[in-house]
Amino acid sequence: MRLARPALLIVALWGLLLPSLAAAQSAACALPGRDGPTYVRNTYYPGSGTASAAGRTLNLGTLRGGTDAASAPLTPGDLVFIIQMQDGVLNNSNSVAYGNGSTGRGVTDLRDAGHYEFGVVTAVSGSVVTLRDPLRYTYESGPATASAARRSFQVLRVPQHSALTLGGTVRPPAWNGETGGVVVFDVAGTLNLGGATVDASAAGYRGGGSFVGGSLTGQNIQDYAALYTTTTSRGAMKAEGYAGTPTLVRGTAVTGGYTGTPSGLAAGDLGYPGGLTVARGAPGNAGGGGTQHNAGGGGGGNVGTGGTGGWSYGVYRTQAQYDALAANVKAACRTLTSGTTTYYSCQGDGSRDVGGLGGQGLAPDATRLFAGGGGGAGDSNNAADAATTAQGSGGAGGGVIFIRAGGVTGSGTLLANGQAGEPGGRDAGGGGGAGGTVALDIPAGAVSGLNVQVRGGAGGTSGLPLRAGETQGPGAGGGGGAVLLAQGVTVGSADVSGGAAGLNSPAAGLSNSYGSRAGAGGNGQLVYANDTAPLPGLCTPALTVTKTTATPTRFTTSTAATYTITVSNAAGRSEATDVTVQDPALPAGFTFARTQAVTLDGGATRTVVTDPTPGSAAPAWGTFTLPAGASVSVTFDVTLASPAPATYQNAAQASYLDPARTSAAGTATATFDPLGSGAEDVTVFSPPRVPLQKWVRNVTRATPFGTQGGGQPGDILEYCIAFRNDGGYVATNFTLRDTIPANSLALPAAYGTSPAPEGAPLGVRLSAQQVQSGESTPAGTDLTAAADADAASLSASGLTYTTNLAAGAGGSVCFRTQVR
Repeated sequence: MRLARPALLIVALWGLLLPSLAAAQSAACALPGRDGPTYVRNTYYPGSGTASAAGRTLNLGTLRGGTDAASAPLTPGDLVFIIQMQDGVLNNSNSVAYGNGSTGRGVTDLRDAGHYEFGVVTAVSGSVVTLRDPLRYTYESGPATASAARRSFQVLRVPQHSALTLGGTVRPPAWNGETGGVVVFDVAGTLNLGGATVDASAAGYRGGGSFVGGSLTGQNIQDYAALYTTTTSRGAMKAEGYAGTPTLVRGTAVTGGYTGTPSGLAAGDLGYPGGLTVARGAPGNAGGGGTQHNAGGGGGGNVGTGGTGGWSYGVYRTQAQYDALAANVKAACRTLTSGTTTYYSCQGDGSRDVGGLGGQGLAPDATRLFAGGGGGAGDSNNAADAATTAQGSGGAGGGVIFIRAGGVTGSGTLLANGQAGEPGGRDAGGGGGAGGTVALDIPAGAVSGLNVQVRGGAGGTSGLPLRAGETQGPGAGGGGGAVLLAQGVTVGSADVSGGAAGLNSPAAGLSNSYGSRAGAGGNGQLVYANDTAPLPGLCTPALTVTKTTATPTRFTTSTAATYTITVSNAAGRSEATDVTVQDPALPAGFTFARTQAVTLDGGATRTVVTDPTPGSAAPAWGTFTLPAGASVSVTFDVTLASPAPATYQNAAQASYLDPARTSAAGTATATFDPLGSGAEDVTVFSPPRVPLQKWVRNVTRATPFGTQGGGQPGDILEYCIAFRNDGGYVATNFTLRDTIPANSLALPAAYGTSPAPEGAPLGVRLSAQQVQSGESTPAGTDLTAAADADAASLSASGLTYTTNLAAGAGGSVCFRTQVR
């Protein structure tokens, strides 16, 4: 636990070291957008027993009803928000060691107080809820005992809105000791504030309830913690906070001027350790009650520490009355001023500094969220002077507003202010409740139309207008709350001021704080950095679409081609539902023929089978659900109708239910851009075509090439075969063969021999020139006659020449014979 700074600060809060973002995302990602664009309230359940860290089960109590809460029960796929509302360890000795062991306030150990996390429901069986992922923290519910503090946690169903426009005023149900005080919004897309007010003011921990006390004036009571014993109690009721619940809290019914009402503690639950629910000690962030006699209640705390309540009872004395007192009486008086007037508080209980202490402030921590602590009650025994006026109870703290959204637009107001303490007349005023907490987990940017208030409530007054003549302790101001903003987010304004001290007015025209102190300011514009609650954009499905072909090469004579479209969802994301796989527009001359296969991987399922019909130019397949890390692949054939030579690129896409939709059935689309890939390209070529032309000439008689020739025995004839691939594609393994004419001998060394030392006969000439009529032997490369590594061979049976002949390539291959 760290003490908060007692002023408005602009600081960066980076939180604690946390596990990897991917793991954290998994635990917080359910089904973004599942509940659509119409506002649904949170559902509230009290937690029961213990839900241990690393476990996956929660035991819940009865769903809370009321106009500010939904009645929708939990079902598989729901997102829940779990928060430990009360916990801690405190010293309950009746001394300044109360609370944190040294200052009379706070705790010695927060334990899990304020810890929270999201979870995803996978099963509900009676009161037992099973979560998909292990819990990060331990959550406990149990009564306060002689030594242990009260513990309580609650579980909220958080509607997963796709987009949302607010209007009017949205309120959470007030905290009642089991549930409430917290409102959570989860919007996958844009939250339009719509001029609305989200008001969690006075929805947090409850103020201490006023009751008819006795009068122990002059007995020098200095208790920090004592039992509630009605008229013999040694102080007023402490408030409620994260460390426990008092016997009485502020209610709405006024009985004899008092508004204390039972807090709802179950039998055997002492509220605070040892049942010590009255006097000035401030447990956790709750304000302490004013100690006897008629001291003011302490302010509740959150980030800012609550103020201390005003002094105990004294008798108002004018200057003339003071001057008439004996010297020993004067020595014990307090001198007070109001403007230019000096007056005095004398006698009575001595105007002692025994007002309720303010609830302890805590440095903000993104892994803990606190409602504002309630203000302590003012000590009272004469509220019947104004029997119909609510007097003496402390104010409730502000609640918690948590917004996680893909974006925020419009103007609106978020309120989590503490409630003012009730006034006292001839008795003490109640302390103000502390401001609550607002956390905005949204993308970086300015939300200039958003105004946030987490102010502490003012302390209650004493004296006039209810009754004059006495100086009684006014209530203290509540501490300011916290505004936690994701990095880079700014709002129009953030008011985190502490509540004002209450004033005592013993006579017309006079007022003085009479020992009451204002609450310390909270902290605003803090950086909210908590990977356990990633932005919705990190939870929503992230689909990628790829497309390939098994037939990248086709010819104008081909009749079919094959494609595969694969749609994948990234790991660590929520599932994509209502997924349709589509080829939005097959190329001209291509039409759907048949589906070869639909392959599901990684937990993908096909919820509805819809297949395209043959002949479709935009085939589509439905409908699939893709969990995180899952994929679906569709392989299909198309019919080709004499396509022209070209490279055909082909897009693909997948549509799915848009988590950020603004209408009930809005879809989002993931696409495959063929311009960025060649994997799906189908290139159609004219097939290879190699016409041949054979020429002959008499070398001995030096005749040119012609289509006919002859000679006498002993003459040498040269044959050249001209070739050219005038098709559109390579002629693979093009092989040219020719036989040796009858009555002729092949000349394996007609073109010489290769250089020494090989000296191999060179019997074939390969030329890039296509021989024409009337030409002589073309220039070229001479190849060996043997069937070896080069492309040609010549033997008694004939010529063989093999190559891969590119489109447009050609030449001539020549050999010689001798007429026998």
